[in-house]
Amino acid sequence: MKQPSAAHHISPDDIAPPNALEQRIREIERARIARDLHDELGAQLTGLGMVLAQLRENLEKDRVTILAQTEYAQQLISQAHDSLHSVIDDLYPPVVEFGLPDALAWQCAAFNRQSGLACTFSPPLQHLPQSLGSDDFLTVSLLRILREALNNSLRHAVARHLRVDLLIDDQQLQLTIADDGQGFDPTTASGQGHGLRSMRQRAHLLGGQLQLDSVPGGPTVVRVTLPVAP
Repeated sequence: MKQPSAAHHISPDDIAPPNALEQRIREIERARIARDLHDELGAQLTGLGMVLAQLRENLEKDRVTILAQTEYAQQLISQAHDSLHSVIDDLYPPVVEFGLPDALAWQCAAFNRQSGLACTFSPPLQHLPQSLGSDDFLTVSLLRILREALNNSLRHAVARHLRVDLLIDDQQLQLTIADDGQGFDPTTASGQGHGLRSMRQRAHLLGGQLQLDSVPGGPTVVRVTLPVAP
């Protein structure tokens, strides 16, 4: 990949993000709602689908209308399951429970399957400090930044390959998402364009900063840098 020559540093002064504690509380509530949806509504849909499947097997072959109705009902249930899983994933991605490196690796693999673009993830060479490894807020925030960056590349960059690197040392954690696409001029991008505002807010809430490097016709690099508590 070529190294982009233009840089746009996004500082906390550019935005007015919500209080960090308030955002953590929201994420906890999202997790609770996601669990409730999965445990209650998901179980009900599964049970209803089993009843309909059994009913369909017991119907006589000449009951064409009833068979068609049960098949349609099963289709609706399947669609409801898909919608339920999508809502749960938006509220609080279940993969967060596996920790930061595994969550990012899973997201890259899912992006490969869904988009057909190559996405390579390089995990950190050393283990995460305990304070980071058990921080679900950190994991879900960086996961959402990664998702937004990947989706932006898919929609706008005309990229063929993306690389995601997670680096950790005694002083900082750095997440880098780079593509080999067509790039853009960061100085002309609006605060809301390409989801940049949501990414910068998440980085700021983590106590870090987001740097965006890009040039028209060249690659784009999104870099999130966070301090690591001793």
